[in-house]
Formats: sequence, C-alpha cells, structure tokens
Amino acid sequence: MIKYTLILFLFPMVLFSESTLENTSFKNNIEAEAQLFHYTIDKKTAPDAYATALGGYLKYTTDSYYNIFASARFNSSNPVGANKNKMVTTMFNNDKNGTALHANSEAFIGYKTSSGVVKIGNMILNTPMMNEDTTRIVPWSYQGVNYTDNITKDIKIALYYINQIRSNTSSRYKKKSASGEIGDSGLSLLSVKYNGINGLHLQSHFYYAPELYSTFVGQLDYEFANKFDTLYCFGIQYFRSGAGGEYARTKSRLGGDDINLVALRAMIDAEDYKISLNYSRNYGDSGVIKGYGGLAKVYTTSMVANGRGNFKPETWMIKSSYNLPFNSHDSEIAFRLANTRVHDKNGNGFFAYYLHLKHFFNAHASIYLRYENINYNTNKSDTQYFRAIAKYKF
Repeated sequence: MIKYTLILFLFPMVLFSESTLENTSFKNNIEAEAQLFHYTIDKKTAPDAYATALGGYLKYTTDSYYNIFASARFNSSNPVGANKNKMVTTMFNNDKNGTALHANSEAFIGYKTSSGVVKIGNMILNTPMMNEDTTRIVPWSYQGVNYTDNITKDIKIALYYINQIRSNTSSRYKKKSASGEIGDSGLSLLSVKYNGINGLHLQSHFYYAPELYSTFVGQLDYEFANKFDTLYCFGIQYFRSGAGGEYARTKSRLGGDDINLVALRAMIDAEDYKISLNYSRNYGDSGVIKGYGGLAKVYTTSMVANGRGNFKPETWMIKSSYNLPFNSHDSEIAFRLANTRVHDKNGNGFFAYYLHLKHFFNAHASIYLRYENINYNTNKSDTQYFRAIAKYKF
C-alpha cells in the first residue's frame, strides 16, 4: 500500500514536469505514456463497481531508415487504492481475477517494399471491426501478417491474416475474438480506401472468418468547406454479416452472423465548435458492439450508449463539442444526447446524456473527465458512468 501511495503522490509531479526523454538519443525511436485512470459504474438496482488503475505504455521502434525494421510495445494497468467489483470495469487481467495486467501489444518485424509495408507478429489494428479500443489503458492487439500498399496516390489496400487475438483484459493471445472463437482457420481481412475525388472518402472492408462469421463494411464520407473555413461533412455506413460457422451466435450483442446496420451522419466542424446529427438502424438480430475485437466504429457511438446492439435498435444521437476560449483552444467541453428504441420485444430502449471536459496543460499532459447517464425504458437498471483520466506523454 505504501508504494502505491508514493506512486500516486509522485504522479502529479511527473504530469507537470518536462520530459527527459526529449534530451536522449532515442527520442525518434521511443514513445512512452503514463496514465492514471479512475472508473465508477453506479447502477440504480444492481451492484456498483469502481476502481483506479495506474499504468501506461512503452514502445520502441528500430531505425526506419532501413528496409527491415522492428517494433515492440508493452502496456500495463495496475490496480491502486480501494475497488469494488473491479473486473466489471475491464481495466485489469480478468483471466486472473482482476489482478494487474501486463501485455505485449506490439512485437513485429516489418519490411518496406517500393510502395508498401509487410508486418509479421503482434500488432495494433485500426479497422471498423478490429481495432485497439482506446477507452482503456491496455488496448486490444492481434497476431498475424499484414501487408499495406499504396496502389496509386489515391488507392490504398491492406491485407491481413490474423490467427490469434488478445483482448484488453488478458495478457494471452488466443484463437478467440470478441464475439466468439475464430478456430484454426483464423480471420482474413481485405481493406480498400479511395480518396481520388476531392472531398470524397470511400472505404470498404471484408472480414472472412469461416468458423465464425463474415462481414462487409462500407463507408462513404463527403466534406466541403465554405469561405469561412467551416467544414460540412456527410456520411453513410453499412455493416452486413452472414455465412455463420460453427461458433457463430446470431443473437449476440457483441457480433454475430445477422448484422444488417445502416448509419448516417451530418456534421458541421467550425473553428470553435463541432456538432453532428447521427442516425443508425440495425435490421438484423445480431449486435455489433465489439465485432471481432475492440469497439465497432459506428456513427451512433458515445462512451457507453450506442446504436450497435442486438434486438434491432434504431438510434438518434446528437454530438457537440466546443473549444473553451482560453489557452489557445487547449480545453474542450462536449455534450451528447442519445435516444434508442428497439423493434424486438426482447430489447431495451433507452435515453442517455453525456458530458465531458478535456484539458491539455501542455504538449505532454492532459486530463479527461467523462460522465454518462443511461435511463432504460424497461426494468433494466438505470446506470451512471464516470471516468477521470490523467495522461502524460514523454
């Protein structure tokens, strides 16, 4: 207990100090971040949960001057202070009863071709249904092979074969995704992105998992600016899954073989504020909360409230943020409203509101306060969520 108290005492001193790594010869090759994370889940008619974690990551990449390079990243999340039902917070090692989580999230060898890159090993991904999930200290990560190539200046493709996945509550890579076993066949992905038309961004992703289920994701975003540099954005997403294998669970809220979701977004992005109207409807019986790993990237996503669940949810969500007029726009407040109704008697509709405050003290240190309140239309327990996150990047 004494060492944790000492760490908590020293953390604010580190937070506002200058990074010493900037003065080392490794500054172009090493990245590090310290993070203090508190999470409280307050349920009206069910057990509460709360915990505090201290951790972060350390990453080293060899000199990218050469065609062959390597990278390694280690993450850690350690419980400090009092806690209750800490495994519910998903901040620690749930394979070991919520003890400290130490994970190797990257360990790959890369080779640069004339127009692309090959990576083999453990890596972090950024795709709609397989990603790192930045809402915890320790991310999701994936083991396999990845090839990325710039076919032309406007077309980029990526090929992946993933044979094992590590969740953000485990230190072990397993043949198991967020929504079920991937089996010996693993999971393959083809992604294509096109930016050849001014203001138009197209992307498509096809996930092939013969022992689980396969999914197509398409997204189109169009943006243009007026003479006052205000950006107007419009987007559409489509998620469709099928071809369920032996491990597929159709009714799963995390992901299954009957996702049929359409989402729309209209956004205004000005110098000091951003506001968007988001809509989604899932016509299928499967949810898409996590997909194969991380958090599925659907427009109607807040901290916890979302339109990605099962039982055919239809969701409207307003998102807004505003830069506070001091410290050169280093502070941001945000507000969101979400309303979901379901088109299946087994589902739970809800109304939710969300607030956050984000402040950057300097280029290295920040604090992030997040609150969300979800009120259900059924007997499901209404819940409040609060997160306080302090970060320091070295």
